[in-house]
Amino acid sequence: MTIPSAIRGRRRPGTAEHTVTPDGPAPSNDGGGPAPNPVDEVPSAWKLLVYGLQHLLVMYASTITVPVVVASALDLSQQDLVYLVTADLLLCGFGTLLQSLGIWRVGVRLPMVIGASYTGIAPMLIIGQGSGLQTMYGAVLVVGLATIAVAPLVGKMMRFFPPVVIGTTILLIGIQLIPAGAKMIVGTDPDASGFGSPAAIGLAAVTALAVLLGYRLLPRLLRSLAVLIGMIAGTVIAAATGFLDLSGIGDTQAISFPDLLHFGAPRFDVLAICSLAIIQIVLVVELAGQVNAVGEVVDQEISDRRLAAAVRADGVVTALGGGVFQSFMYVTFAQNVGILTITRMFSRYVTATTGVLLMSLAFFPVVGEIVAAIPRPVLGAAAVVMFGTIAVVGIRILGQVDFADTANVIIVAAALGVALLPTTVSGFYSQFPDAARQLLSSGVATGICVAVLLNILFHARRPLEVPVSDRLS
Repeated sequence: MTIPSAIRGRRRPGTAEHTVTPDGPAPSNDGGGPAPNPVDEVPSAWKLLVYGLQHLLVMYASTITVPVVVASALDLSQQDLVYLVTADLLLCGFGTLLQSLGIWRVGVRLPMVIGASYTGIAPMLIIGQGSGLQTMYGAVLVVGLATIAVAPLVGKMMRFFPPVVIGTTILLIGIQLIPAGAKMIVGTDPDASGFGSPAAIGLAAVTALAVLLGYRLLPRLLRSLAVLIGMIAGTVIAAATGFLDLSGIGDTQAISFPDLLHFGAPRFDVLAICSLAIIQIVLVVELAGQVNAVGEVVDQEISDRRLAAAVRADGVVTALGGGVFQSFMYVTFAQNVGILTITRMFSRYVTATTGVLLMSLAFFPVVGEIVAAIPRPVLGAAAVVMFGTIAVVGIRILGQVDFADTANVIIVAAALGVALLPTTVSGFYSQFPDAARQLLSSGVATGICVAVLLNILFHARRPLEVPVSDRLS
């Protein structure tokens, strides 16, 4: 899939157009050799460190939130949480290196970063709570390997995901994740004495306010750090009010390597795999949008072959997250596109430096211990803000949809209704057979299926729309 010239990004001021072909950089217009290509420039060590650290800070809040949400929902120990944080940092760093530098046909070779996916949280939790962690990671492993296998077909899949489908899906993901953040604030056991403590809710409210003020008051370059700054502010307030417990810091070795198969050998269940496979399709569509967005910013064409290389990188990291360093599903992040636009630093070696920094942090368990020490209401408030933002992204995509067409109204209404049934009514499918209950309990997965099938039913004879990946970019 190639970005049409009409929607490609502008050239970097002061440079010639720098299009990359399968055989290397295109020749310059003046015949004087290859045109300058900012993506392949190697800045000074100082710039690599400064800009690489900036990318790390932007993605850090998202990177540490996923492990905390999963560990909290699955009632894992603090040691398990420390492991999840370090394993996540390691795979985020490795994936970022892979996407930035590339190996053979793996990695898009653009300034992009990889992180744990919010989209995969809800179905992973359903599998983990119902069938155990080993089954959950078996599904992640298979889905990662399948992603590598189908990478060449991704360009042809885009036709099934117009804005009405992908917008509904992302809206559902945000809505279904918000309760996970809320439970981090008030607790998971309504019978516990501290459940819904006004102090905890107050701390969360102050943290959320700090995040919102950051978005409102910070300069544009720093707004992407608003969530991280809000979490720091909330933690400082927690320390001043006695909410911060630092007793767990320093309990492990100063330097160590994340365990292999920390939660045991993966087990494989067809329904669990199917549930995550549906979610992975959405992640692949999301990835296509991110790659096209970066291609537009740095003025490089994204062919089907290059998109397949990006998909393979995500698949490799996801497979490692299931079968080696057990952690999460992974996808190329969008947050860092804003940094590229603002700083105009397009070098892929900058994000490669970010990858090295992330991998370096993984060898220091104290990083995970510090994350584990952050009060749950602080992390919950940050999570609710981020999950709410995901829902808004879905709404923005739905803004491209023609709702004067009744078919689109039915698609969104049916998908939302079916997906929210198990969320709003606990035990809605409790009388169904175990296999059916496990699959139907994933509201996001069922909602995606309904949206895709209804879109095919209503729009099968219509002209092909602009792929959602191009619209996202």
